[in-house]
Amino acid sequence: MTSSDPLAGANAGQAAFWTTGPGLKWAAHHARLDALFAPIMAGLLTRAAIAPGEHVLDIGCGAGDSTLAAAECAGPRGRATGLDISETLLAVARDRAAGRPGTAFVLADAQTHAFTPETHDLLLSRFGLMFFADPVAGFRNLARALKPGARVHFVTWARVEANPWNRDAKDAGVARLGPVPADDPRAPGQFAFAEIDYVTDILANAGFTGIAGEEAGSHLHVAGPAEEAADLATGIGPVSRILREKGGTEADRIAIAADLAGRFRAYEGPDGVRVPALLNYFSARRP
Repeated sequence: MTSSDPLAGANAGQAAFWTTGPGLKWAAHHARLDALFAPIMAGLLTRAAIAPGEHVLDIGCGAGDSTLAAAECAGPRGRATGLDISETLLAVARDRAAGRPGTAFVLADAQTHAFTPETHDLLLSRFGLMFFADPVAGFRNLARALKPGARVHFVTWARVEANPWNRDAKDAGVARLGPVPADDPRAPGQFAFAEIDYVTDILANAGFTGIAGEEAGSHLHVAGPAEEAADLATGIGPVSRILREKGGTEADRIAIAADLAGRFRAYEGPDGVRVPALLNYFSARRP
């Protein structure tokens, strides 16, 4: 599997986005984000049931948490390869994986990358498959990397209205700085795969079989108080977009975080903040 330049590919805009400002923020907060998503990652690994010795392809691996988890499940005879469009995030992933056998990382656009055919037993992704300019073309290309009968397991966000981490953050940002234009719900982005039927149709058109999608509840966990959760939520995601588009300042972000902390206080408990989350888990097979 050879690497390619994602900044010159079909998803060059996404590559630039995740390599510059937003990508730098995700890299800086990677440990906090891994902890935040730990319950969701556990649900994905349970469904994927990675067997010792399997070769796993992890798409949109970011700072490497999902790839490292897959490699641990695959054991010393297995292998996990993480692919991402952001060199910023992959630099963190490679540093974390130093000295860890059975892992590799590739900088590439998964929609167009020239994968070595039929080399992986499992395609895995935690929030990494919602960004293709052409989702059907992206999944068709990924299918080439999979052995006949290989499994596909990935998780995406369900509808934004049922995810207060994003919904409440946006509401707090809009309350401070005013509304921003609505996105096309199926445009590449965080909630592009919120509709289960839309995604299962993509998988079918890409040639996969045994396709299933299920909506499942989980939570996002921050070990500290509501203020800590709000600080993280306003450093990434919709508040970052609102600040950019409205010319907001750090003072605005702090005010938005204070508002959001009040909203998140309803989710505080003895072990920190557990914000409810609604997810879509998908599975399929390559014929």
